[in-house]
Amino acid sequence: MRQTLLLPLLLPLLLTTCQKDGGRDGQGPTTRDYQPIDLSDFPDKTSLSTLPIEVGSVQWYPPPDSIPSVTDPRFIIYDEPQDTLFWMLDALRGGYLVGVAEGHPDEMLGWAADVAVGDSLVYYLDGSYRHVRAYTFEGHLVDIIGGPGAGPGELGAFPKLTVTGTGNNVHVVVGSVPRSVSVFKKSLDGSHVFQTSFRASVEFHNGEMCAMQGHVYTTGYSEDHEGVIHKHTLEGKYVSSFGVGSRHPQFIIRKTMSDYGSLECNETHRILLFTQPSAPIATAFTESGDMIWRIRFGDARIGPRLVLNDKQGDPRGIVPLPLPVVGESKDIEIMGGARGDSFWLARLEMRPKEAQYRWAHHFYKVDVLSGRGEYLGTRPVKSNKVARRVRAIDQEYLYTTQSDPYPQLGIHPIPDTTR
Repeated sequence: MRQTLLLPLLLPLLLTTCQKDGGRDGQGPTTRDYQPIDLSDFPDKTSLSTLPIEVGSVQWYPPPDSIPSVTDPRFIIYDEPQDTLFWMLDALRGGYLVGVAEGHPDEMLGWAADVAVGDSLVYYLDGSYRHVRAYTFEGHLVDIIGGPGAGPGELGAFPKLTVTGTGNNVHVVVGSVPRSVSVFKKSLDGSHVFQTSFRASVEFHNGEMCAMQGHVYTTGYSEDHEGVIHKHTLEGKYVSSFGVGSRHPQFIIRKTMSDYGSLECNETHRILLFTQPSAPIATAFTESGDMIWRIRFGDARIGPRLVLNDKQGDPRGIVPLPLPVVGESKDIEIMGGARGDSFWLARLEMRPKEAQYRWAHHFYKVDVLSGRGEYLGTRPVKSNKVARRVRAIDQEYLYTTQSDPYPQLGIHPIPDTTR
């Protein structure tokens, strides 16, 4: 179901939805009335005719009591009032910018689908050209990997990117919807040679992927597998599935909710981090799928999905809202570049209309082994279409992309005083 068809329905509902205040109870605030919303008095009946189904009712999902609880205060991160991101602003003023408005084709970038960081190169997945560009940390182009198509070594729609390995054993892994995975190996001269392609065990339409220690991990739902994170070898052999997804009784809700979320691998310590959709929760797993810690972002109010029910009351679809309400955030995103001892996470929150900036990014840093975390601060942004978006962070650099006024990749050294 296309989200664009639902916009006439969703916007009036946002205006009529009840809101509740939350508190610091460790469970996170509730901002919605989760009871089904009666459409008998819906103000704009004509917009319902644009939908492919006859909607009987809608309701928010997930309800608060279905979100995992975290009661240990060591694993609950609250936002602090002070802004501690001056170091980030300083970093963004410097560094190297790749991409020009007009020039040689190798200097012009298209839509930034993804960014990944290797031990010696930065990789930019270009969704317009359907290839991966490899750059040094000073922004020099080293190689262009792949190209558009459906054949071996070619990239399909809505690609995803991850990198694994060090030294002479670096592999660049690209996923294309619905389940195609291509693997390239870095050579000594910096070029990348196609190795193999395979079909992942489960489709990953809106999901994520990461790789470490010779394995690729993808997210998605299938009734043939228990778990929403799926492990494969670089050669394509399915290994296992783990991680609990939605337990909704209807298949379409379980599958759609499992198609979202954020996933990142930390190769240094062989640990994965997964954030659940529409929940202020992040869960860490070993490479074999054992949960080792779980944290909750106590002040984060994550916007729920909207379930569409037909006249018989059966769910027929579930969609993310185009915009959260004031005080709510979009899903928590795990930044790429988790190569050291920390995971970096961010959430995008909507501010009131009267605020100087309508949107703000909240950033967090979490220790990979212990799960102990800290709130780093807030970076205001001017609009939902962030001029420069932070895509990855590690001990030495910030990696950003921007689309306005033209696509660029930014590689920004972090000041020594903040490392």
